[in-house]
Formats: sequence, C-alpha cells, structure tokens
Amino acid sequence: MGVVDEIKERLDIVEMIQSYVPLKKAGRNYQGLCPFHAEKTPSFVVFPETGTWHCFGACGTGGDILTFVMKRENLSFGEALQMLARRAGIELEPRSPQATEAEQRLDLLREINQAAATYFHHLLLESDEAARARSYLARRGLEAATLERFQLGYSLDQWDGLLRYLANKPYAAADLVEAGLVVEREDGSGHYDRFRGRIMFPIRDLQGRTIGFGARAMADAQPKYMNSPQTPLFDKSGVLYGLDQARAGIRTAGQAVIVEGYMDVLMAHQFGVNNVVAQMGTALTEEQLKLLKRHTRRFVLALDSDAAGDQATLRGLDVARQVMDRDVVPVITPRGLIRYEERLAADIRIVSLPPGLDPDEVIRDNPARWAELVAKASPVMDYYFQALTAGLDLGTARGKAEAVHLLGPLVAEVGDRVQRMHYLQMLSRMVQVDEKTLWQQIRQATAGVRPATGRPAPAPDRAAEAVKVSLDLEAHCLSYALCYPALLEDVDDVFRACDEPSFGPHDLRHAEDKAILESWQRWLAGGGSPVAQGEFYDTLEEMLQARLNILIQARAAEPSAPDDLLRDKVLDLFAELRLRALHRQVREMRFLQEDAWAAGDREAHRRQYGNLPKDLTQRIRRLQQSRDARSVSGRRRNEDALVRVPYGVE
Repeated sequence: MGVVDEIKERLDIVEMIQSYVPLKKAGRNYQGLCPFHAEKTPSFVVFPETGTWHCFGACGTGGDILTFVMKRENLSFGEALQMLARRAGIELEPRSPQATEAEQRLDLLREINQAAATYFHHLLLESDEAARARSYLARRGLEAATLERFQLGYSLDQWDGLLRYLANKPYAAADLVEAGLVVEREDGSGHYDRFRGRIMFPIRDLQGRTIGFGARAMADAQPKYMNSPQTPLFDKSGVLYGLDQARAGIRTAGQAVIVEGYMDVLMAHQFGVNNVVAQMGTALTEEQLKLLKRHTRRFVLALDSDAAGDQATLRGLDVARQVMDRDVVPVITPRGLIRYEERLAADIRIVSLPPGLDPDEVIRDNPARWAELVAKASPVMDYYFQALTAGLDLGTARGKAEAVHLLGPLVAEVGDRVQRMHYLQMLSRMVQVDEKTLWQQIRQATAGVRPATGRPAPAPDRAAEAVKVSLDLEAHCLSYALCYPALLEDVDDVFRACDEPSFGPHDLRHAEDKAILESWQRWLAGGGSPVAQGEFYDTLEEMLQARLNILIQARAAEPSAPDDLLRDKVLDLFAELRLRALHRQVREMRFLQEDAWAAGDREAHRRQYGNLPKDLTQRIRRLQQSRDARSVSGRRRNEDALVRVPYGVE
C-alpha cells in the first residue's frame, strides 16, 4: 500500500473536512456550504463510502481528501501529503543524523569531482599541451558547443597536475583518493594523479552532477580507455553516459538508443539526436536497464557489428529480459478456459550498423542515414534467429534440436499472437517440423518457467490477474493529454459542441493526477514546449515524477496507430470519461434523493437541486448522440481496431 492510500485509509474524510466546513448528516452522506464559492443553499456533499466530495453548485469540482486540503490550504501536492501524513501519524522517512552526514560526505565528493571537471575543461580549451587533444576532437567532428555542453577536458601528462591545482582547495588528500582522482603511492610517500595525458569525459548522474570520469589516452598508453574506480559516487555498472542529457529526449522520442562509446553519444547529441546513451563496460547491466526503464520501455541497441559486439548484444538482451517488467495476460484456450501467460513488457530492437562503422561515423557522415537505420531497427526476435543459429548445422538432428532449445522459449515469450505465430512458422521451416508438434514441445518445455531466467512464473491467481490492470480510465486520458496534447483541441471541440466544459483537473478524482494535469496546463500556458516532457518532469515533486513516468510509459509501450484511428480512439476515451463522471453524479443525486425521501422531505430535495438531475440526463444524452454520430458518419472507422475503453480499465 502506498503512502497516499495509507493516509486515505487512516483519516476519516468527513472528520477532516468538518474541521473546515460545518457538515450535516443527510442519510448516508454529509452536506454543507461549499467552501470554494459563496452560496446560501448547501450543495457541497461528502460521500464517506467512497472517500470523495463533490460540489453540485457553481464549482462543479470534487476529489479526495488530498485534493480538498490542497485546494483549501493552497498547498502543493507534497505539502498536503506531509500535512496529512502528520495528522495520520505516518512517518515520511525523515533523514537520520547518520543519513544526513553520509549525504554531506557525498556532496563533498561531488564538489571535488566538479572542481576537477572544471580544471580539466579549462586545460582542454586553453593549455598548449592540450593542442593535440583539441586537434583530435576537431578531426572527429566535435564542435565547441558540444565540448562545452558535455564539459570535455584534458588531464596534463604530469604526475601531480591535478594535485597541485587542488592544493589550493580545502580538500584533504584522503578526500581526493576517495573521489577516485588521485592514488596513494605504495610506499606511503605521497600521492599522484590517476589520469595523465588523457582526454577527459565527465560522467554525470541524473541530476547532472559529476560523479566520475572516462579518460582516453592520447599517446600509446594502455589501457586506451579507463574509468574512475568504484567510489561511493561511481559504479560503472550502474551508470549510463549521457543519461542526464538524454532523458528528456528519451521521453520525447518514446525510446532510448544505447551505444557503446562516448563519441557516439556526443555526435548524436550534436546532431540533435537527443535520446542516445552509452553503456559503461562491455555489456548492459541490470542496474543500467533499471535506470532506463524509468523513462521508457522501448530500447534500440546500436552496438558493434563484429563477433564481440554480437556477444555483448546477446548478453545485454538476456539481462534486459530478466530486468524488464512483465505483463500477465489472460489467454483463452481452444477449450474455452482461461490461462495466464507472462509477456515481456518491453520493445527491444537491434540496429544493423554498416560494416566497419561506428554510430558516430554514421551520424557525422549522414544523419538521415542514422535516422533510417534506427527507424528500421530489427525486432529482437529477428536478431535472435540470426545470432543464435549462426554456428548451428541445421542439416543435422542435433542442430535442429539446439535451435528449438534456444529459440523456442523466446518464441513463447512474444506477446502479440500474430507475431508469435509468425516466428513459430519461421522456426518450423528452419527445423522442418510441423507447427503443431513444435508448439506442443515448446509449451511443455517452458511450462511454469520464465524464459531466459529460469525463475518460476507466477501462479495464475487473482494477484497475477491484477498485474494486467495498470491504469484506470482517468489515468489513460491523462496519459494521452500528456503525450498527445494537440489532440486535446479536438476533444474540447467535441465537448464545446455538446455544451460541455473543456477537459481539465475537474475530470480527475485522484490528487496525484489532478496535480500533474494542473502543472502540465501551467507549463503549456507559460510557454513550455509540449514535447519537452523531460524539462516538465524536473518541475514536479518526486512522488509526482514517479506517477508521470507510469503515465508516459503507458503510451510508449502502445503500438503505433494511424492518426485518424488514434484521434477517434482518444475522442471515444474522453467522451467515456465524461459520461462516467455524469453517470456517477446521477447516481449520487439518486442517493441524495433517496435519503431525502427516507427523511420524509421530498420537497426539500427538489428545492435544493432543482433541475440538476434533468440537466445531467440531457448532458449524457448529448454526449452519447455525439459519439453515435461520429460512428454513423464513418469517422470511427475500422471498429475492430478501436477500443472504446482500454482492456483492463475499470
């Protein structure tokens, strides 16, 4: 249970709101004068059974306990959360003195690394010794703006260049050692610089803070590339080079492109391809993929095309299948029963690079060619068929059995049924075994085992069934509003034609979603770019950032659709959202009416709410007629391709 749900469970919404607004019990519910507009007749109703409130008067707004406190106290989401958590007796994990001290220590190490990055960058731009490095970077096609943006630097080919520079700073030698910048001599006689005579690539965390360095030798020194050692700040298995610069581009593009080298990242960003990051090391790691999956579930691997690159790609793919989330989906068997299967909740593709060329060379020579290669990246299954069978003799029984052993579990993992049948047919032709027999063997071999990991699949219980329900209808609509803001104009056009108010926070009931939409609308109204989701992300509080990632990923994992079908689907979703809200208000009015009748005062209900029930019914009728008219006019084409309410939405 999350902290928001725990707060709602512990606090009584009636008691909370009553501390602001005098409420009077009316049957099962409570009524009072709305605190958000002046009125003489109470139209503000609290529904304790659902933990919600609604104003049936001029406001027309509603929400939950968090929404009420935010609106009444003019607080941000985080401030309201802290206030209610204190009232509920819930600890929001305050920092202990030890944690505070540890964070201060990390801040010092970041400060030291940043001081070194500033020093190295100055040397690259100004020192005579760095002329060779400047010439090399110019030959590689890097511009001054790119050197500045990524703060590339140069370390003098001296034993104590950095040491002498930092001697004027308030840092102890032990601090410099812990930061990974200097090394203590074995005989204890002093220290020396770790990096000497190298081009320096500062490595940053998600907040853009320097935590370590990559370094390329300019002469014949070995190794050609070296990184900072593992420190309290830096672990190369948990870092992706360029992610601080790329995360906004990843959200905008809906996918991350993973390369091997620093230069690949620099050249991509220089040419405006801002969703490219580099792995640190010879293969992707679990920690690196966990970082990336916060931003997207679509990955394109653009690694070397030689044998070593193929092995690195295969290792990375295996890690990806272990790390990425899985959807549990119901599958109807031929006998009409339902079983549950796991499907990898990620779209992974492989770029086939021209022989002998690195990504930075392709991008520099022909950016359009790079874009084409990424757009045509092969589905991961096509790559598996090529890479895993490259060394097999498919003319022998042993070779065929090995192909089925390697590829069968991967075929079973394919989520889309049509695609799964396609690859089953490919494997069937490859090993010359009929599809039915082959599929039976694959099903038996993979029953109860998660492909590639060996971990048992979850039992088909209600907990597994719940995994497939990720977003409710309100969240789906908010997700579309974030990812396709231009379509909101079409939604509002439809609403205006039906005398309905525009889509807004009043359409959402959950405080987190309301807060995100309000922030998004302020962002756009203030001139923020509708595609700059990464910059918008940085304006939100931490808990809202986590929610935003979920909303964005819901769309990133969605198959692409033609513009007209997407528009029709969005119009249907938002119409359904508004219709559900109106139907809910009709039910609430009916409850209020029943309570009034039970109290023997039917006339009081009529005087208080007047024609509101009739007005709600008319609004429902207009929206339904508008939706039906779109269907009749042919604008809602290809009905099978559209889903009025997404699968699993409640």
